[in-house]
Amino acid sequence: MKYLAAVGVLLIGLISDQALAANASATLTVTILSPLAISFNPSSASISCSAPAGTAITAITSSGGDSKSIGVTLTGDTSDFALSTATLPANVIVGQNGIAAANCGKSNSVTVTATQS
Repeated sequence: MKYLAAVGVLLIGLISDQALAANASATLTVTILSPLAISFNPSSASISCSAPAGTAITAITSSGGDSKSIGVTLTGDTSDFALSTATLPANVIVGQNGIAAANCGKSNSVTVTATQS
């Protein structure tokens, strides 16, 4: 009887170990996003000194990122130039007061920064 009890315990132990011993696996799909980038069309521009306020100078477009909304800000000569909207798509436009006479014939630069939330 002791022998059968020991065999029974041994069998239960083997069955329990086999029931717990298992392998599991799962597949994870990872999408690697390309970095956010902006570009201008045209990439460089000339504008008449007498261009009225709101005249589009260049279109700003984006590529990459995570498909969320993209906000844009403009720095540099913000007296003569502005953005048509604070989110893409947008344009760099002539500022609300037009181009200052003192800046006619000069080359100005502005920087557009895009931020994705």
